[in-house]
Amino acid sequence: MTVSRLHALTLTALLAGCAQPTTPPSAPSISPTGAVSVNGRTGARYFRQQLVVQLPPQDAAALAARLNAHIIDRIPQLNVVVLELPAAQDALETATLLNREGDVQYAAPHQLAEREPTPTRPEDPSLGAQGAAVQIFDALPQYALDLNHLHAQAAWDAGLTGAGVTVGVIDDPSDVSHPDLSATWSGKAYDPRGSGKVYTTAQSWLDLIDSLNGAVDGVVDPSIEHGTAVASTITAARDGRGIVGVAPGAKFQPSLIFAPGSVGAVGIAKAMLWQVDNGAQVLNNSWGGPGYDPTIKLAVDYALRRNVTVVASAGNSSREEWSRPAMLPGVIASAALDINNAKASFSTYGRHISVAAPGVDVLLASPLFINSDGTRKSGATPEGGSGYQLISGTSFSGPYTAGTAALILGAHPELDPYQVRRLMEETADATVGSNPSGFDRETGHGAIRLDRLAERLNSGPMPLKGGTARIQVQVKTPDGTFVPATTASDVILEGTGPDGMVYGAQTDSSGEALFVAIAPGTYTLRIGTPDLLVTGGKPEERGTYVGELTVASGDTGSAPTVFQLNAGYFNPFPTDPYEQNDTLAAAKPIQVGQATDLAYIFNKDYNSVTAKEKADVDFYRFTGIAGQKLDIVLHDKYYPGEPLGALWGTVYIRDAAGVTLKDSLGKPLKPNITTNILSVTLPSTGTYYLQVGAYSHLNPTGGEAPYTGTVSNSAQNKYFLELRPR
Repeated sequence: MTVSRLHALTLTALLAGCAQPTTPPSAPSISPTGAVSVNGRTGARYFRQQLVVQLPPQDAAALAARLNAHIIDRIPQLNVVVLELPAAQDALETATLLNREGDVQYAAPHQLAEREPTPTRPEDPSLGAQGAAVQIFDALPQYALDLNHLHAQAAWDAGLTGAGVTVGVIDDPSDVSHPDLSATWSGKAYDPRGSGKVYTTAQSWLDLIDSLNGAVDGVVDPSIEHGTAVASTITAARDGRGIVGVAPGAKFQPSLIFAPGSVGAVGIAKAMLWQVDNGAQVLNNSWGGPGYDPTIKLAVDYALRRNVTVVASAGNSSREEWSRPAMLPGVIASAALDINNAKASFSTYGRHISVAAPGVDVLLASPLFINSDGTRKSGATPEGGSGYQLISGTSFSGPYTAGTAALILGAHPELDPYQVRRLMEETADATVGSNPSGFDRETGHGAIRLDRLAERLNSGPMPLKGGTARIQVQVKTPDGTFVPATTASDVILEGTGPDGMVYGAQTDSSGEALFVAIAPGTYTLRIGTPDLLVTGGKPEERGTYVGELTVASGDTGSAPTVFQLNAGYFNPFPTDPYEQNDTLAAAKPIQVGQATDLAYIFNKDYNSVTAKEKADVDFYRFTGIAGQKLDIVLHDKYYPGEPLGALWGTVYIRDAAGVTLKDSLGKPLKPNITTNILSVTLPSTGTYYLQVGAYSHLNPTGGEAPYTGTVSNSAQNKYFLELRPR
């Protein structure tokens, strides 16, 4: 996650000091095509017509046919498919409906992953930090590795170099031809788009990048800048030239996720799985975004369950928050420190932070200039570009942490991801944070200290293995039985004390949430089913649970621990508890000057277009007087940010014979409009009927009509009707 940059510094400028430009990088374009929408609740951006679903392969084609969609991508290892929906459908709405049905393991809109923006308060842009370095390891000064910060020399002297370990760099595609990186490249690189392609020569990999961006003579290729810096943080060769990475004996292996824009959550998941299946023991993720993403969660769990350590940058938001993937259980979330070993002003913080590492004005590799013939100039001469840059962000504290993981696994490859994490935490310098005796939310357990780590690795003992918790949430149905909660529920495990480590996950449609590679111990367990905006129920139907859960070292989560909630059950096609009368004959009586109870408009089966399964409408009756002037007010209980709460309500008034006298079809409700008024003058004394429904499925001849959309099909669509004298 980058916060500032300086391209192509000359060697003279690096040693003399200069200022960084303040112009932020331009926003990346989107690689997968299609309209992009924003989830109003989480702020996450997603492809409006792309739906990600996990279900058995034999069911994918049937689901696509049912939704009038087609399959455009797959992740076979996870039984995941991506469906392209018709233009009229929204992926967030459709995902919510599918999850409620419980026929899929999960459904989600295809979310984008994006780099953090430039912070509003950048750090001091001077190069003084490099001048303060007390050690030079190759040709250039690197304060981050010196005796006042990471203490890298002590680890190398103890024989810790990361030899034999491969680190997967999931980022934009690193410049594998760079002099500091060519020797530590694994020889493989991966593009997850489409069916995926593996590259095994530097030129073919760089040709791919140039084809995406267009090679310009004498210009640094920006699409490989971030990934190049990240890779060099971890594995830049220790060869007396340029800079050195924290684990110079390790190999790096790049996967493309930004070139020039985001490949989306599915591409990132494919990149992670490819890394795991191709020998990576550590995954570095210097990217993030808001909101929970079940596809990314599945990919992270895939890695952790195969003993692959996953590291993520905390983020550059300057506030306490969770972002994916740093928020996920089992992930080592890394905060950033400045030259003074204080939390960088931009660094995201919270109870999920593990450790901290330098991330302000660190000196790293940058891509080389492009020649018109497609080759890259040497980084050794000023006219070719120095091939180095000063750069800041948790994007680089994360790779220092991933490199540390490589050092650990090079010495003890038998350790699991939690043990790798715990070794960093137990040997960290806690004095750098706000709690000098232990954990704090700004820097986790403190600054990584490689000298202490080296001593611990050589003398022991090793921490206990981590554990896995598998939790199933069940809710009580009206008939008294318990069933898995199909609608996603939040599950949180809280460690001891106000600053104890916190893990969070969501249940899938089988009611299960998985916590892999977490600390053994006893946690406060908190479960919350979706709130009333989602369930459409009454306050007493809110489902929550607070209790304890103990996770033992070595637990595999082979069977779920079941927690039963007496409330929180959601029936996707309920009987309206307020107004059950769907015919004129059964219309509910109301009085002029009164309002109805709160009621629902929803469809009985949103996939059906048969006459048997029809959309919901409600009927009311009242007695009026000839010449009486009334306002029939339909209060649409629309909730901003709720994808399915946008009832486009419509009301009709009919005479005693059921003949329509007037309707509000000319002005149906739109989102954020909370009332719809139909003004009438009654032609005679007698009985009148009111018909309420959604614009998409009412018809002027009475009764119901087959459902034709998705927006009107939710028990979230609440309203009440007021009969007001004028």
